[in-house]
Amino acid sequence: MADLPAWLGPLIRLEDCEGGAEKYVEYVFSFFKKDFIDSVPAFRGKHVGFDRADDNGRPAGFTHITTETDHKTGERVLSMRRCERIGWIRSIIEHSTDPAVLMWEKEHFASRRITNRIYLLLECGDFIVILDEKKKGYYMITAIFVDDPKQKAKHLKAHEAYHKAKKEADKQETARKGGSRARFTVGK
Repeated sequence: MADLPAWLGPLIRLEDCEGGAEKYVEYVFSFFKKDFIDSVPAFRGKHVGFDRADDNGRPAGFTHITTETDHKTGERVLSMRRCERIGWIRSIIEHSTDPAVLMWEKEHFASRRITNRIYLLLECGDFIVILDEKKKGYYMITAIFVDDPKQKAKHLKAHEAYHKAKKEADKQETARKGGSRARFTVGK
């Protein structure tokens, strides 16, 4: 891993927690609780929520960001890489304007509605946080350790395309506004 930003907390490793996997999940949950239940992170001045539905005594949002789908069985299984980085999620959200965090937006079509998805990629840490924009704030969709080079390249390409399109739109807007204020003078 490249040099990580100073504002990013350390990895939360299984070997740092006595008691095995069950105790480790409890320990990881304590970080989630501190960062998302006891207090609420903000993005662009608005609260960031998560799926609070019960999932075996814990919020479904916690289960989703600490597990991944086993493609053979279709079941959710614990992801050590995601668990290790649970303390990074809030930091990435709250430091989204830091140059280390690549941010882009994309329309997402789901259930016959369009939402605005915000992607926050900590490229040097191979970790991405995905938020959905809501009327009164944001909703955390997921947080993923990006260990597949093709997947990372796909995210970097989306980031580049977003900023290229945004730059072009800004350029056109400037030209449009400039054109409407143009003044012509006629000499004698």
